[in-house]
Parts: sequence; C-alpha cells; structure tokens
Amino acid sequence: MRKKTDKALTFTVESSFYRVLGINKEGEKVVPPYEKDYAGDVPLEEKLKDLKEYLLQTGVDLKGFSVGTYVPTRHGILRMYTFPGTLKKHELTKAVNLYIQQEISETFADKDVVYAYAILEREKDEPYRVVVTIIEGEVYDALVAFAAELGLRLEVVSFEPICVINFGLLKNLPQPFSIIYTDLNKILVVSYSREKILYEVFPYVFSTEGGFEETLNMLIWDIRNYIVLNDLTNLYLAGIVLEYEHLTEYFLERLPIFGILSLEKFPERYSLLYTLGVRLLNA
Repeated sequence: MRKKTDKALTFTVESSFYRVLGINKEGEKVVPPYEKDYAGDVPLEEKLKDLKEYLLQTGVDLKGFSVGTYVPTRHGILRMYTFPGTLKKHELTKAVNLYIQQEISETFADKDVVYAYAILEREKDEPYRVVVTIIEGEVYDALVAFAAELGLRLEVVSFEPICVINFGLLKNLPQPFSIIYTDLNKILVVSYSREKILYEVFPYVFSTEGGFEETLNMLIWDIRNYIVLNDLTNLYLAGIVLEYEHLTEYFLERLPIFGILSLEKFPERYSLLYTLGVRLLNA
C-alpha cells in the first residue's frame, strides 16, 4: 500500500508539446502549469529531456509527490467489452484475455504493448462490463524511465480518452454524456455510458489567427456527422478553445452543444492534468 501524499505531479508529452502541473489537496498549484511547444513532431526522448530540465530548474523538491501521466490517443486504444453475467471468474478472465490478444494482433501486430483492464461494478443480474486499455510499450517504457531519472515512481499511466471521461465524472455530468475535448493538435470526441465507450480523433492544428474558419468548417462538418451517426447526446465542450471567447462562440453556434465543461482553477488546456492529479490524490 502506497503512502498517502498531499501533492501530485502530472504531465503529458504530445507530438508537438508537453505540459506539466503540480497540485495539492486543495487543488492549488505547487508546480506552476507549464507548456512547451515545438515546431513539428519532435522525438519523445528530446521532449522528455526538456521536461526533466524544466522540472529541475523550478527548484521544487519533488520527493513525496504522487506522479502520473496520460498517453496521447494516437499511442493506444480503449475498448469496453460486455460478457454474460453468468460467467465464472476464471471464465471471465480467460475471455477478457482472448479479446485482448485478438485486439493486439489486429492493431499492434509489430509492436510491444502494455495493457490493463478493469471490471466495472454491476448489479447481480447485469452483464460484466470490462474496460480495456492497450498502449505502445515503447512509449510506456520511456515515461517510466523518465520518472526514474528524477528519482520518482510513476504511479499512474493513464490514457487520454480515459482522462476525458474522468473529467466528466469529476464534474458530475449525468450519464450518458459526450465531451468535445479540444487541444493544440486535435479535437477528441468521447462518449461514455455504462453500456459503451466511443471516441474519435479529428486531427487539427490549433490557431487563433484570422482564416481559421475555413479549416474548422470542414472539421466541424465531420464532427457533426460523427455526432449524428453515433446518436451522441448531452454534449459538452471542453479544452483549449474555452480560453478564447470567439472560438467558444464559433463551436457553440455550429454544434449541438448542451453545455461547457470548464476547469476554472487553471487554463482550460490543463483540464486533463488537473483531473489526473485529483485522481492521484484521492486514490
């Protein structure tokens, strides 16, 4: 059993940027929110080296912090499987592992992977629902090694769509719910209910400059089609566009958005890191 801590350090390393945030039990910053952007896709090792240098420069003693990260969507998959509630425990375990191995052979044929699964709580007469996460082993190993170089243990390696779902749960959204999460390099649409999880990535280079409408119009058309085809309801807007009033209005005018999912304490782009920090501190 790990020792309870009152500080959490969370970070993520994307294709063209990294972010880091440290919070305490009160949700206040202990490591200032920081983001470094790169021109284009930079090797993971280089970004982790820069992040290490930044953390050392802050002068913050990281000893005693709970540490977590989430892996970007492009480096993994998330699935929910349903199994008959009549299965015995060993039968369920065998079935889950068979599904996972099939998924690995189809999606990650030439790559090492790391996977985990969780069996959701259920009523006695309900089927089993199992949430499976599979991520690339090379990415996982690099993140664990990075933490070790700082003398830290990486306690949680989450997955971006899971963090989006947890953000909705943290905000007590009624289920089912769907979240349009916006970031510097993508728009991620995630839908969650007890019966299923859906998500889709729409690649996008974020810009606040004039002329963004032409690119966004095509993207929003695709997002709207995805929403209609999958009958998504209870839609919330989250992420970086909420930092800009004109972009927020742009999305609200063009998509059937029910509400806004705002972080409030920090810039909106840190929503997922904050959510992960809260999870660490309440584990």
